[in-house]
Amino acid sequence: MSFYSSREKLLDLLFHRAFRYSEEPTFKLTSGKMSSFYIDCKKVSLDPEGAYLIGEEIFERISAMEEIGGIGGMTLGADPIATAVSVVSFLKKKPIPAFIVRKEPKGHGSGQQVEGALKKGAKLVVVEDVVTTGGSTIRAVGVLREAGYKVTKVISLIDRKEGGGERISQEKVEFESLYTIDDFMRLVRLQRS
Repeated sequence: MSFYSSREKLLDLLFHRAFRYSEEPTFKLTSGKMSSFYIDCKKVSLDPEGAYLIGEEIFERISAMEEIGGIGGMTLGADPIATAVSVVSFLKKKPIPAFIVRKEPKGHGSGQQVEGALKKGAKLVVVEDVVTTGGSTIRAVGVLREAGYKVTKVISLIDRKEGGGERISQEKVEFESLYTIDDFMRLVRLQRS
């Protein structure tokens, strides 16, 4: 499967399975704001084909980076994405462990907020399904830094282009998204023409 075809196939899956659009702002976002579109990436990231394509696409973007010690992010959106990349990395013989950032520290046992087999001080890549304001991603970056890790890059599946990417970049972390809302709106216009 070529890089181009897997990228187009993944966009097609996200558009048809995860994306919802309405002329009127009818979808309530985490921020409380109303929006004309909603993207539920778990409908694709938890699908076998979708997970494979996500793993391939993100692994392509990070495989040349030096010494990546882990990939993950804030639970729940990042969990299937990180797992998909980790499995693909193993198949490509460049294994990258996945990790999870809990919303709150564990209430029992070790009280950890970061789960996974990470080495102290590891360089990490944070993944996110959809970036809007960047708030949950910045929170994850903060938790990881406080735990002694170095976050080198953030990759989201989709950037809604509402300032989140810029806010993440202000945290001195490289930000990249596989797609932006423009890719989806182009498909909406094509569908209607």
